[in-house]
Amino acid sequence: MTKKKVFIISHSHWDREWYMSFEEHHMRLINLMDDLLYLFKHDPNYDSFHLDGQDIIIDDYLSVRPEKRDEVMKYIKEGKLRVGPFYILQDDFLISPESNVRNMLIGRKKALRYGHDRVPVGYFPDTFGNMGQAPQIMKLSGFDTVAFGRGVTPTGFNNQIGQGDFDSTYSEMWWQSPDKDKVLAILFANWYSNGNEIPVDRDEAKKYWTQKLADAEKFASTPDLLFMNGVDHQPPQMDVTKAIKVANELFPDYEFIHSNFEDYIKQLKKDLPKDLSTVKGELTSQDTDGWYTLANTASSRIYLKQTNTKMERLLENKVEPIFLLNKKISDSDQDKLEYAWEELLRNNPHDSITGCSVDSVHQGMMNRFAKVEQVGKSLCESALNNFTEKINTSSLPEDSYPFIVINSSGIEKTEEKTVTLEVHRCLFAGTTPQKAYQECEEYLQKHPNYSVYDGQKQPVSYRVEKKYVQFGYDLPERAFRVPYMAVYVQITFTPTLPPFSWTTFYLNDAEEDQSCKSAVVQNEHQLKNTNIKIEVTKNGQLRVYDHFGKLGTVMNLVDTGDIGNEYIYRQSADNQEIVFDSEIHDLVKKDLIDGQKLSFTQTMMLPISADDKLKREEKQVIDITHRTAARSSMLHEFKVRVELVLMNQWHHVEIKIAGNNEIKDHRLQAVFDTGMQVATNDSDSIFEVVTRNNKVSKNWKNPENPQHEQAFVSLHNTERGIVVGNYGLNEYETNSDGSKLAITLLRCIGELGDWGYFPTKDSQCQGKFHAELSVQLTDASEKEQVVAYQTTKANQIELIASQFGHHTGEYKINEQFLSINNPAFQVTATYVTPEGKILVRGYNLTNKIQPLEVKLFGKQATAIVNLLGEKMTRKVTSDLQPAEIRTYEFD
Repeated sequence: MTKKKVFIISHSHWDREWYMSFEEHHMRLINLMDDLLYLFKHDPNYDSFHLDGQDIIIDDYLSVRPEKRDEVMKYIKEGKLRVGPFYILQDDFLISPESNVRNMLIGRKKALRYGHDRVPVGYFPDTFGNMGQAPQIMKLSGFDTVAFGRGVTPTGFNNQIGQGDFDSTYSEMWWQSPDKDKVLAILFANWYSNGNEIPVDRDEAKKYWTQKLADAEKFASTPDLLFMNGVDHQPPQMDVTKAIKVANELFPDYEFIHSNFEDYIKQLKKDLPKDLSTVKGELTSQDTDGWYTLANTASSRIYLKQTNTKMERLLENKVEPIFLLNKKISDSDQDKLEYAWEELLRNNPHDSITGCSVDSVHQGMMNRFAKVEQVGKSLCESALNNFTEKINTSSLPEDSYPFIVINSSGIEKTEEKTVTLEVHRCLFAGTTPQKAYQECEEYLQKHPNYSVYDGQKQPVSYRVEKKYVQFGYDLPERAFRVPYMAVYVQITFTPTLPPFSWTTFYLNDAEEDQSCKSAVVQNEHQLKNTNIKIEVTKNGQLRVYDHFGKLGTVMNLVDTGDIGNEYIYRQSADNQEIVFDSEIHDLVKKDLIDGQKLSFTQTMMLPISADDKLKREEKQVIDITHRTAARSSMLHEFKVRVELVLMNQWHHVEIKIAGNNEIKDHRLQAVFDTGMQVATNDSDSIFEVVTRNNKVSKNWKNPENPQHEQAFVSLHNTERGIVVGNYGLNEYETNSDGSKLAITLLRCIGELGDWGYFPTKDSQCQGKFHAELSVQLTDASEKEQVVAYQTTKANQIELIASQFGHHTGEYKINEQFLSINNPAFQVTATYVTPEGKILVRGYNLTNKIQPLEVKLFGKQATAIVNLLGEKMTRKVTSDLQPAEIRTYEFD
């Protein structure tokens, strides 16, 4: 009789920061790694240690023990320390598609630098839901196997196969993405700690293994049983090889092996049966009771998500496209850019970006975000200078002040842009700062008026915001700093730019003041153009009409109590929904250049917090499903300022909501009543527009049905639709008949939750807050839906502006650098590699085959490559397949 094989993989699930600060966890990591180096040296039977799929563990260790680098490299090369495949263990849904890709690419690069290829398994042990495109992403990354911990329910052999869409008889199954790519998926059916703390004592070991083997065999499809020897922050078991020896003596029908994922997967594939289940798409515990999907982490500490989105847009849509325009990136700049990406990814682990850690963790995150912004700003400035030097401005007036505006989004953009231009400079050299300041003031008095023109010397409408004198300085690359005083003119205008293009404008002296003056109207309750109308009622309700004048949706602000934690929203026991219906005040309508803006203030009296019972329930670690706290009877003022913006060409309206939050234990949502009844919603996810059911499964007990989104969510039937965009607001929910859609704007709670009591004062989000939304109505056709989706993505991307000088150059003053003939292709990346290859990546927004032509500077791509940059056999002119992720390579 062939023995069953028991593969024991030692690991520690390493949450880099969570219920303790980063450095407190970090110090324990140093001890863990020291123990491992001791084991490798003194226990020849110790196979290896799995570093939880994340290379950052090595970086963190060597930051304290740099003298151990050679020893660490030795054990990585020998396969004792198993590194990769990722840099960090991310949250799939709360970071961008490109952040998911860069996590893999940097993880691979780090692993190879350390001397060993990645562990050959996509590793998602504790992700709070798994993205539906993971199989395609993994296949494009060179993997055919993944391991994960959440989202699928194992049923065991007493149940029939196919009980539900997210059930599997076995702990092994096939996982299929929307494009039909499949990978072998290994579920940690008994969690990633099913082999933790293996006893050496024979009596204890007998009892331990009798139960553990039965638990594993209940779900395993082969005689190859996987046991994960470790758990959260668990030090390595120093006597594990002795424990394995005891197990082999006690259970002669099994072969217990201290092993690794490579050897386990190799054996597993040999023994796989033919009757494995296939699960499809995203795995978010849809068929559970709904309480512990952890989707409400999407609204915990929303300020983190907003800042993360800002940093992603900085790197993906500003820094990298500018280097693409230069058609090269130096080794030095590449290192700086990679540093910025690594710093951003350090904020992306599943206990960090989710906002479900102690306050000190998230305070540290804001410092990291600041570093990313500072590095990004530096790279932008130098790359923009290099690019603009290539623009031929010989056709512009010599006494003008040229500046460029770049649209790095995939749609034509028309929006207000404020640009600050230097028109005169006085160096400190040869004078004093005071005299330099005086000279600049005199210059400003002699040159009081300015005008703006496009590259064809046609006047452009503009508004002067301010003119002023201010200190400045240059920092030459290889010379001492140069301080000066300068005169600045700040203007606002409304350019219209094609997708992926740049346009040149210039400022010039004028004899008369030609700037636009804003007209202000009091008590005007609506904005409209030929495409859309939005009306504000006296009690603050927003009513949006289509171009036929038909009401498309009504938006109300709604506040409820929250007695949950950073992981899970739980409405207070009073079940009271407070709809904002007070009379609005300070209503102002203002004309913009080529648009309009309307703003108003609304004040509501809200319960100041939960009642005193909540603190007792938190301290007693009462599960949120059993809490009975209500809201306080004490009321406090809650004031919001709502601003609506509508440009003349837009098909959408922009909604900004801001305030100063002094209320605790509550949730604020924008609730849209659509008047439709639909079964599903479409949401922007990771490399896909995912369709989700509005009605929950029969097992669902949670009164809420929270879901993740990236830039938009849409409800539509066959006749009309609504697309609601956002900026860093990653949580939404619909009701069961699809008539209502709620976007979470602010959620305030006072504890971490999970396995103990960890108070988190900062997660109450006291102080200033803001939220940005957009609303677009469609006729529900694929064409209009896709354009609306593209618009919401582009709304997150700012126009880039930069002043430059007069010179000749290879580039025209206006040019579209990237052309895409089908809006169904959503671009996620445009960047240049150190080898000089230019990559354009995107995905199909639809589940249909789409014809596609992509040209960069008028030329077709030379190849289609996978995420590793390896050439694929597909022709560059081939149609885009349903839900396909595609990367074009240009020489």
